[in-house]
Amino acid sequence: MEIKIYPLGMLAVNTLLVFDEDSREAFIVDPAGELDDIISEVDRKELKIKYIINTHEHPDHTAKNAWAKLTFPEAKLVMHPETAKTVNMWIESDFGKSIGAEYSPEPDLKVNEGDVLSIGNKEFKIFHTPGHSPGSICIYNPESNFVIVGDLIFKGSIGRYDLPGSNYEELKQSIIKLLSNVEKDTTIIPGHGPTTTVEEELLDNPFIREIVS
Repeated sequence: MEIKIYPLGMLAVNTLLVFDEDSREAFIVDPAGELDDIISEVDRKELKIKYIINTHEHPDHTAKNAWAKLTFPEAKLVMHPETAKTVNMWIESDFGKSIGAEYSPEPDLKVNEGDVLSIGNKEFKIFHTPGHSPGSICIYNPESNFVIVGDLIFKGSIGRYDLPGSNYEELKQSIIKLLSNVEKDTTIIPGHGPTTTVEEELLDNPFIREIVS
């Protein structure tokens, strides 16, 4: 399993390219900006993009859904049902307009708690983790020991809960649920900023220490 991180868009969203070296199947997470480098990598490694996944509905994470679908038409656009309800409302918001987000196509596949996506023989479990937004999800691969968390957790911080649809109590419960279901040495790949580990955040993240105390 290989993961490449591309900070894209005005807010440097971690757009991800995740692929299985054996099957050459891959998925993209949160297409946020110009995808030229990802396209080059896909072409160079002869990858097949199976999914385009949104971790949540905020327009910095969905800004280039349409371009990604046009570029990889056989890929399924994947999001939570709550994300599907409001993704283009967010695109039309002042926030969406300010970052040049484009209207998103309808999802091809809606996922919820406990669903599993696969590339090759690698499986990825979906956690529904509302709080930062109603449609937030995390994507967990226990075999390679990493979890993609969107804006749920950051290195040394947690997601905002002062936005429309945000809820601090839900955010806390989502963090507790996620941390209870992954190993302490699991790598956390957030929606912005550097990667970290569950153990590091349990030790050093003051927000998480308060939540789990």
